[in-house]
Amino acid sequence: MTRFNRTSLLIAALFAAAPAVHAAGFQLSEQSIVGLGRAHAGAGVAGDDLSAVFYNPAGMMLLNGTQVQGGFTYAEIDAPFEGVTTKGKRFTENGRAGGEAIPNAFFVHEINERTRFGFGVTVPFGLGSGYGENWGGRNDGIEAHIMTVDLNPSLAYQLNDKLSIGGGVSAQYTKANLKKGALGSASGEIEADSWDYGYNLGLMYQFNADSRVGLSYRSKIQHEPEGDYTVEGLPAFTGLNGVYGGSTRVTTPESILLSGYHRIDPKLALTGSLRWSNWSRYETLVIENDSGKPVIGEPSIIPNNWKASWFASVGADYNYSDKLTLRGGVAYETSPVPDAEHRNPLIPDTDRVWLSLGASYQVDKALTVDAGYTYLMGVGDRDINAKSFQGSYSSITGHLIGVGMQYRF
Repeated sequence: MTRFNRTSLLIAALFAAAPAVHAAGFQLSEQSIVGLGRAHAGAGVAGDDLSAVFYNPAGMMLLNGTQVQGGFTYAEIDAPFEGVTTKGKRFTENGRAGGEAIPNAFFVHEINERTRFGFGVTVPFGLGSGYGENWGGRNDGIEAHIMTVDLNPSLAYQLNDKLSIGGGVSAQYTKANLKKGALGSASGEIEADSWDYGYNLGLMYQFNADSRVGLSYRSKIQHEPEGDYTVEGLPAFTGLNGVYGGSTRVTTPESILLSGYHRIDPKLALTGSLRWSNWSRYETLVIENDSGKPVIGEPSIIPNNWKASWFASVGADYNYSDKLTLRGGVAYETSPVPDAEHRNPLIPDTDRVWLSLGASYQVDKALTVDAGYTYLMGVGDRDINAKSFQGSYSSITGHLIGVGMQYRF
């Protein structure tokens, strides 16, 4: 059985988060506090923070000198649920996910006029949700926690006055904890981790100093965490309770991001983004254990049949003064969940609207402080037709609050 090595333990300690489910599937967009304030419109090409390392490495050409950046986004989701079991028992759950901070950190260095180096530490995927041990839908899920930490060195190069390219590699650490009820009061729980790898590419075209567009790609990553599979709650005489070796397989989606930026005048700039994420990769979730025993020895296969999702946003920045910039944005994001039969209570996903506000204050020539807020509102289908129960979320709402800082050497 795989155990955490020292590097894994260090990363888990520094980025110990159980992010809420608040983006399509369990993809997290919160890699920029500045971007949060305008619903991530213009991501990667706005040039006003270092998050281009993640969103579009070619956008690092907009940054000069040596800079560092760090921040946290607090995320919380409220999802009250009412349902009825297949045995006719009615129940309610005041579902709440998150209550944790999602971190990000970046470094960008100007090697020369045409070359930039960047390094990012982000949490691109994650979820944290759970219910009581004996809730009405326990056989479809009791709790789920997934955390990823992505280490992303990258380079950017300016081909000419208009076109820049960039690329990087991702070393992604994943820790997963999934628990599901079975056979009366029994349950099975897997806790596993792994390191897996991918890459990102980007290009940026500048029409002039005030207008540019960018196109970027992040690869899929095949995660195969290994660890412990715990069975408990079965009658003692069966001899099946215990801890066994376990593993799971999850493929996170590749995504394509198109972003644009246009400055109308010295005070006002407009931004926009469109992202496609191939969540059809998440067709099934497979959990295996090496017990070799009847009843629990077979792999658990959870069908998802997800589809690709879209995220579209528009935003604006207003330079109120030499030191203060105000911003806002709106976005619409589609859910990868195809229907109520495939909506899992551990991922109460639905289409959502983003309403965002933010600001940046330049303390001095070196230091800038950023803040952003987004209100999330679930829209459309919120029903669940699971094997053991049926029901609906009366509402799904969320709050994202981010603070961060940038420092230029």
